[in-house]
Amino acid sequence: MFRTITAGAAALPDWLVVIAALLTQLGDAWFLYLGLALLYWLADDRLAANPRRVGATVVAVGLGALAVTVGFKSLFAFPRPPGAGEATVPLWLPELLHGVYVNTATGDGFGFPSGHAIGATMVYGALATFLDVGTRRTRRRVAAVLIGVIALTRVALGVHYLADVVVGIAVGLAGLWLFHRVARKGFRPNPDRAFFLSAVLGVAALILAAAGGHGGEVLEAGIVVGGGLGGYAVWRVRGTDPTTVGVVGTIVGVAVIAVVFGSAYAVASIGLPYVFGVVPDTTPFRLLAAVPLSFAGVALVIAWPTIVARVRASRADNGDAESVDDLITEAEPDGVGPDRSE
Repeated sequence: MFRTITAGAAALPDWLVVIAALLTQLGDAWFLYLGLALLYWLADDRLAANPRRVGATVVAVGLGALAVTVGFKSLFAFPRPPGAGEATVPLWLPELLHGVYVNTATGDGFGFPSGHAIGATMVYGALATFLDVGTRRTRRRVAAVLIGVIALTRVALGVHYLADVVVGIAVGLAGLWLFHRVARKGFRPNPDRAFFLSAVLGVAALILAAAGGHGGEVLEAGIVVGGGLGGYAVWRVRGTDPTTVGVVGTIVGVAVIAVVFGSAYAVASIGLPYVFGVVPDTTPFRLLAAVPLSFAGVALVIAWPTIVARVRASRADNGDAESVDDLITEAEPDGVGPDRSE
């Protein structure tokens, strides 16, 4: 039955498949992590009583979703539907968008359960749980719609069987319940517990992937371990920082984080020789590079408001010092002052 539904989705009109390729990005890793970083930096008390604490917690949940995905995919190692790695580009689509379309409309790696379904369920479910905007019922309904749409796009694109997304949602709900139990004390989320839990789940996923001999999944699990420990370390040392990041700080922060995380995923997908040039290209060596890079990436996300505050304070101090020098110079009569001719 599930295979019949997936095969039937292949007969959808081109324009509907293109829409599905766009909407499926709502559950893609890059979109979720970028969105969560921006939420952590920019959210204010209109969204939550303590937006930084909520934002950091949901970042940790996103990492945990990746760990859960890697662990289950490594455990079952089920393939995707036939043709999941191929896409027929509509004739009316501009040639400039062909590569983007193929990248968004295809899937590789193991198929069961759906990582998009797990990630969407845990992240949007966590937002519905921890945010304060609107009513809880409204937030849950919005989350349910987003999760359902993302799950359906995976079937419409032919990159998952219906069973993959159904089980993915169920697994995501279980993962969300686990984070809710561990990372929440009363009505207050605890980012340090959430980050530590994501690191533990990453270690479990790494063990499962290594046991199955799945090198790519080992590296993805390592990224979770590094990221979870990075977030845990910074939050334990610095905690929350109320500094407003601002537009310029956000743009610079996104660029810096993109470089660090891009390097981590380049190590995992392309290989070390293309990144560092000399290190042997083996999974253990890749892991030794990917884990610290991921640690730095998440640590920078959590520490960025503090970094912005330090930069602003430094500029303010320099400005005050220059103002004092100017006042002294203006107060000195002509010919008075230190002789600078020597």
